[in-house]
Amino acid sequence: MDIGTFSKGIAKIANLHVFFDAGKVVLNPSKGALRGDDLVVGWGRKRNTRAARRYAMAEGIPYAVIEDGFIRSVGLGREGAPSLSLVVDTTGIYFDSRTESSLERLLNDDGNFSDSRLLSTADEAMAYMRRHRLSKYNGSKVERVSLPTTGGQRILVVDQVKDDASLLYGMQAPFDLADMVATACHENPGSDVYIKLHPETVAGFRKGGSAEAMFPCDVHLIDEDVNPIALLEQFDKVYVATSLMGFEALMLGKEVVCFGMPFYAGWGLTDDRETCPRRKKKRTVREVFAAAYILYSRYVNPHTGKRCDIMTALEILKRQVDHERSRKRNIFCFGIRHWKRYNVLPFLRSRHNRVVFTRSVGDAVAKGIKAGDEVVVWGAREPAGLDRLLAITGTPLLRMEDGFLRSVGLGSDFARPSSLVLDPDGIYFDPERPSRLEKIIEAGEFGEDELEMARRVREKLLTSRLSKYNHQTHAPLDLSAAAGRRVVFIPGQVADDASLAKGCVDVADNTTLIRLVRENNPEAFIVYKPHPDVTSGNRKGKVPVDVLVACCDLVVENASIPDCLEQADEVHTMTSLVGFEALMRGIPVHVYGRPFYAGWGLTNDRHPIPRRTRRCDVDELVAAALLRYPEYYDWDAGMFCDAETVIDKLAGQRRSIEEQGRLRRLDPGYIERQVRKMILIIKGLRYAA
Repeated sequence: MDIGTFSKGIAKIANLHVFFDAGKVVLNPSKGALRGDDLVVGWGRKRNTRAARRYAMAEGIPYAVIEDGFIRSVGLGREGAPSLSLVVDTTGIYFDSRTESSLERLLNDDGNFSDSRLLSTADEAMAYMRRHRLSKYNGSKVERVSLPTTGGQRILVVDQVKDDASLLYGMQAPFDLADMVATACHENPGSDVYIKLHPETVAGFRKGGSAEAMFPCDVHLIDEDVNPIALLEQFDKVYVATSLMGFEALMLGKEVVCFGMPFYAGWGLTDDRETCPRRKKKRTVREVFAAAYILYSRYVNPHTGKRCDIMTALEILKRQVDHERSRKRNIFCFGIRHWKRYNVLPFLRSRHNRVVFTRSVGDAVAKGIKAGDEVVVWGAREPAGLDRLLAITGTPLLRMEDGFLRSVGLGSDFARPSSLVLDPDGIYFDPERPSRLEKIIEAGEFGEDELEMARRVREKLLTSRLSKYNHQTHAPLDLSAAAGRRVVFIPGQVADDASLAKGCVDVADNTTLIRLVRENNPEAFIVYKPHPDVTSGNRKGKVPVDVLVACCDLVVENASIPDCLEQADEVHTMTSLVGFEALMRGIPVHVYGRPFYAGWGLTNDRHPIPRRTRRCDVDELVAAALLRYPEYYDWDAGMFCDAETVIDKLAGQRRSIEEQGRLRRLDPGYIERQVRKMILIIKGLRYAA
């Protein structure tokens, strides 16, 4: 099946063909371009759908109306936010009560609700939306407002934009906000009456009914961009014309009065001031939700480009909402080089904040840093006078670093990161003070679902044979010379790595480590792999050749970390992440420094960390380090994602590169590196401008 449309806007909808399980989208189809089993679509009741309707009728091809679903996005469609859901209606459209819609048919048909799994999913989804305060549009600037009250009931009247299609097609009489307010005041004497403006009115896109209304009683106007679920929680009764907030109020158990005929009115759930004789059944909230949000709506996972169920869509939405909620303050950044700025921006910015890259404390002051703003430093690069800034902002310092599943390609070669961490307590490589990661592990509050996910992530990592950078070819090591000897693998580290400076005591460089391991393991077969940043020439950390000859049996540069680990009996390291990867494979790890994974009873530690008292297992460590601590970003979808999605993305990128024979391009030469750097600098400067 193909999809035909006469709208450029519709043709540009991300994953449009996936919503329909279609082959392709045809813009402005000519006569005979579509067949009888294809579909022509138009948006809502817009005038520009006439051409599509005429074409469908002339060609004998079915026509469907499409609209955003009831779980849409973070941000408004007019801001360019892509939608997670669409509704497709071949009968009418849900907001047009003048004629029957496919949704109305679903609700009039008793057979749809005989499936207990459907209603159970509806209950689960509604509970999830209530718990996480998810709505159609999300990412509100304010999560909750303080409402003055005289002690009576709180009554909410919901304003709508004047040209809203649901008003034009769902009201018998013109929308009159003043009449709604007068009725609310009359029917609820002694109550506090509030008017909630529409998000697009607050954003300045469209006019609402309150713009010119004269109200017959004292009312409170809510003109803030506030979370609708959190707002509805504070009210006893809600008056709407056709707003979706009326149904969200029903989900919260509130009394709802409808002046129009939205899709949820006429089923015995609402106090209706209009009637619709076609709606003959009495329905529960869970049944209306199941029909509208599950049976009528279609969802696409933007990370996979495939259809998904409502719970997957809600989890994806929640991840974006969580980021928005955590990034409402302006952020001033230090120690982030020009070519790194563009790659870290998605992790810092939101719809409501400003990200400023600064050179010094004085520069930050000149650029307007104030109380409530946040300060981010890269790793341990603290600017002189940092205490002065923190005294101004009154907020904890945030330290940023790469996550543990980073990219296909080196960070020093400007490969963009799939994960970063922001830590308000410390940073994972500095054992001198507890980081947020350490606190997560020490608390040990892991649910069974989280541990099951950690097991899946660990198994997927091992199956995918992924590491942090994933830029080297996979090839088994030739260990025929080992002749049954115990194989000890030593991963090299970068000489000026912050984890060495912060986490090491008496063994703090590759040369010392190699000599000590050989001294303590004279019979072992020692394999040493220099750090890829050192091999590439981007960073320091080379070991003298005479030391390698005297102490190592095999030095490998091009083999991947998984290749090395799969043939290792033990791993000896200072603070390398390879020690963590070895633990996930059940390989004994000897630690000479104090990395984040030491001190929990999983490693043989040269230096104890008394502060770490809890004994944990590998899956708890994975849950903390790979599930809770980092943020993951899908650059293809432009959205935040989970660890499993990043593993799939990195594995897919690597497979694609290998199949095209382009793996060598992940080790660029000097000129290509400079070109990459300049491109990133230009992108960063454009953002700053």
